[in-house]
Amino acid sequence: MAASRNRSATAATGRPGGHRLRQEVVSHHQRQRILRAAAEVFAASGYRQVAVADIVKQAGVGRGRFYEHFSSKEDCFLALYDFGASSALSVVEEACSGPALTFAERVQAGMAAFLDYVEANPDLARSCIVEGPAAGPAATARFESAIGEFASLLQRSRGDAGEDPLLSGAGETLIGGLYWILYYAVLEHRPKKLGRLLPQLSELSLITFAAA
Repeated sequence: MAASRNRSATAATGRPGGHRLRQEVVSHHQRQRILRAAAEVFAASGYRQVAVADIVKQAGVGRGRFYEHFSSKEDCFLALYDFGASSALSVVEEACSGPALTFAERVQAGMAAFLDYVEANPDLARSCIVEGPAAGPAATARFESAIGEFASLLQRSRGDAGEDPLLSGAGETLIGGLYWILYYAVLEHRPKKLGRLLPQLSELSLITFAAA
């Protein structure tokens, strides 16, 4: 009887010890669990081949739980894309924010941090980088926004005051080109090769801005 009461208390509180987990904490962990599972199945099977059923099976949750967080497969993918893009941008921004760094050092530090992030998160990287173009207009708009944000960060790292249209255009062209280099590396399951290209990629960035 005592054991039965203890099990009931544990079920009500969410864990032994009698402290009830806040609903928003539980909801956050459920959402992250679903997003991790989504990254795995999108990376393994491709966006178009994945159904909501595949995501909930991988996450080990009921379909109802999925729809508490996302309205559709597309909605889930876009949330995953937003997370990946914002996380990568934060990692790069932190890496190149040192006040004593030169522009060349900022570029190299930022690119190294980004490549490390891609290598450490292969499912997320493949989902966003490779599967993004297959996810439709909403994902395309996010891709264009991400290109603009990374280009803006690159320009700020150079220390330019104000908005220079020429430099902005050069930055977006450069970031777009680097994206496609990364796309094919991730597509072919060889992102580690990009680490060896870091000096050349950094030099390409510096030449682009010097020419502008």
